[in-house]
This record gives sequence, structure tokens and C-alpha cells, in this order.
Amino acid sequence: MAIPTTSGTGSEVTSFTVITDTERNYKLTVGGVLVAAKWAVVDPQLTVTVPAKITAATGIDALVHAIESYTSLASFHYSEVLALDAMQLISANLRQAVYHGENLRARENMLLASLHAGLAFNNTRLGNAHAISHPLSAFFGIAHGVANGILLPVIMEFNVLACPEKFARIAEAMDSSVSGNILEKSYKSIEIVRQLAKDIGIPSSISELGIDKEAYEKAIPEMAQDAMKSGNIKVNPRLTRLEDVTALYRQIY
Repeated sequence: MAIPTTSGTGSEVTSFTVITDTERNYKLTVGGVLVAAKWAVVDPQLTVTVPAKITAATGIDALVHAIESYTSLASFHYSEVLALDAMQLISANLRQAVYHGENLRARENMLLASLHAGLAFNNTRLGNAHAISHPLSAFFGIAHGVANGILLPVIMEFNVLACPEKFARIAEAMDSSVSGNILEKSYKSIEIVRQLAKDIGIPSSISELGIDKEAYEKAIPEMAQDAMKSGNIKVNPRLTRLEDVTALYRQIY
């Protein structure tokens, strides 16, 4: 039985778990039906005391799940419906959950969003943000949600021209007033996500976390190699090579 106390991972409905090998600075994903819970108890009352910073980090992680599942090469109608619903709920409720933790309606909607995003990516895997964030957490101890939140707008910029119609739909899901042609809306989705992350206090770069630049640069080659081992790279909507991952690591510093 799984009982979530944060609105982010969707672990209560997925068949994946992540193990960190601290000796090798490596995070690996283990998946299979035996990992999945048989029952999930999802109660917003259990999330009202989660601190604002953790609410923000886990909430943005749920958004990354939704967006990466929606744009995954393995997506299909059922997963896309769930992912879009999660985006709508997160854009409408995450700020409220961060800044007024006892707002039970916001907490309930965030748990529902996390669950829907979990159901979506359990069927599609994710994308470059998750592939690149795991080594960041393993090497530098950056919270998973924070790493994903820093990466999300940058990865969206990297991917947008591979499927602009999907990014336009993301913008529409997160802001019903958005206007323009498909390409204009697709780029607007990046602005919407970047503003949400800023509003809830997610850093915009790795340097804001106080990580030494020399140590970071030294780790990039190994982090990039580890990221390329992730199955999420294979379903990212834009073809991604080692040199792309290396450049993305440098871009987010």
C-alpha cells in the first residue's frame, strides 16, 4: 500500500523506483509490476503540513512528469488526456498550495495532478529533463524536483521545434487565454512554465544553488555519459546526442 505525503512523484501509481548508488554517484531506475503498489490511499489532509519549498519542488516535478509524458515518442491518447489534465490542475493550483498550505482544495487538486501525471508517464516514460536531472542529484545532492524545475524550460526550448503542435497544446492547457499561431503558442508554453517556476521559488540555474563551477565543469563529462544511459533519452521528442546533453549541462549552470 502506498500513501503519498507529497504531490509530485506519482509513485503510488507507477511501477518504477529509483535507487542511488552513492559509491558510483549513479541513480538507476528499477521497473516492473512487482515494484507497483497494490493499493493507493490518496488523502490531501496528509499534505497540508508539507513545507512550501518541498511543495514547490515536488509540484514542479509533477509538471515535468506531465509535460515529458505528453511529448514522449511513446505517448498515446489515454496518456495524453491524463497529462493535459495534470498540467491544467498544476497551473491552477500549485501557487496556492505553496503559499497557503492549508488550502485543502489546492492540495487535493495537486494530489490528483500528481496521480494523473504518474499514470501517464508509467505508460510512456519521460524525457531529457529526467535523464539529465538524475546525475545532477547523484553528483551534487540536488533535490530531484529542483533539478527538474531548473531543467524544464531549457529542455522545452531544446524540444519545441520537434513537436510545436504539442507545445502549443501545453500552452493552451496551462493558460486558456493564450493566443497566436501554433509556433507562437508553442514558445509561449516555455514562458508560462518559466513564470510558474519563478513564482514558486524554483532557481533558474545551478549556480544559484552555490555549486562550485570548477567542480561542476569537471563532472559534466561523466554526468553526460550517465544521462545517455537513461531510457528516457530514447523517447525524448528530439533526437539527443552526447554533445547535446553536454551543452545542456553547461547551459543550465
